[in-house]
Amino acid sequence: MIPALKYFLLTIKHKYFVFVAGRKLGVGVWQLLIHDLSKFSRAELPAYGRQFFGDGKDSYGFAVAWLHHQNLNPHHWEYWMPRTGHVKLDSNMKSPPPLRMPLRYAREMVADWMGASKGYTGSWDMEKWLDKNWPRISENLHPETQKFVAGLIGRT
Repeated sequence: MIPALKYFLLTIKHKYFVFVAGRKLGVGVWQLLIHDLSKFSRAELPAYGRQFFGDGKDSYGFAVAWLHHQNLNPHHWEYWMPRTGHVKLDSNMKSPPPLRMPLRYAREMVADWMGASKGYTGSWDMEKWLDKNWPRISENLHPETQKFVAGLIGRT
């Protein structure tokens, strides 16, 4: 089976589990139906397929696809990171602070993590993943978003 088709099928499985988790977290049905639709685009699907089911040697292509995905999907915390100088910085700031995520996208982000865990590992248990990734993610969230998400994932 070709890599893009394998990734397409894996994404369908992931979307199902995100839908299940998202409904438990109060995410709207439409928001969950359109979750990760960009993964089926020509800008993402071939590169994701090669990365996860091909030879994985197209790191530039995958980086471009991942950036495309983050820029189109507000359930990713990276979407809320300003990258230009159009934000006034305090003298002690190196880069613009993260923007506050609307709660609907913060909920969808957690549902995405849960759905990825179940879809890719077979378990809803995200503790090992959170232990590894939460410190880096939390420092890149707006303080209000960080507090809300920490409450959702039991990291208060």
